[in-house]
Amino acid sequence: MLHPPYAILACDVFSDELIELGGDPPPWRALEFLEMGLHDQPDKLRQKIQQSIHDLESDREVQAIVLAYGRCGNGLVGIRAQRCPLILPQAHDCISILLGGREAHDAQLKKTPGTYFYSPGWVRGKRVPGPDREAYLREFYAERYADDEDMIDELVEVDRDAFEHHNCAAYVSIVDRPATADYCKDCAKHMQWEHTTLKGDPSFLQDLLNGNWQPTRFLTVEPGQCVAADVEGNLVAID
Repeated sequence: MLHPPYAILACDVFSDELIELGGDPPPWRALEFLEMGLHDQPDKLRQKIQQSIHDLESDREVQAIVLAYGRCGNGLVGIRAQRCPLILPQAHDCISILLGGREAHDAQLKKTPGTYFYSPGWVRGKRVPGPDREAYLREFYAERYADDEDMIDELVEVDRDAFEHHNCAAYVSIVDRPATADYCKDCAKHMQWEHTTLKGDPSFLQDLLNGNWQPTRFLTVEPGQCVAADVEGNLVAID
């Protein structure tokens, strides 16, 4: 399929999948990853994305910018481009994208409501429930509350309580990463959860890479338009 020369701006949760599916040579003109921890700070995520769009538009060869992001706590709401159309997946989050769409995501949650999803990117970020998460959080909070051990303990406890309703660790596999797959099993054992492996569906990412940006699955935001969300949470373009 013919498509304009494009750049990809992506959360690094997708780095394994995008690089492997992209092949050699890859179909994009430019590829930039932003740190996945920005999901925790939607305003900062929005600022970083907006700045990256501005930088990518400075390359006159780039004629479109694809954002490999889900809704991400509305971190995309408010962004716009001046010269290039923006292409955004209509997906709740990265797991919906890795499973091929919201339908597969919803089906797994209907089958096992207590599912917590793992992927190579989430495992690499040490953000998943498991043996390393508490150490990661203690280091993270120590940077902010260095002199308040009680506060750090309280925040770690709150985080632990947040997973009480989960009972299954589901590893979403698109690329072959045995070490991260095994780590998910270790996490399930650590959390005393069930474990399952879900075969990911690369079609969403493949369509993204191949320029197959159907309006049923992708939103096109024309230059000057702004990204917004409707009452159902779908991304829309407004003038």
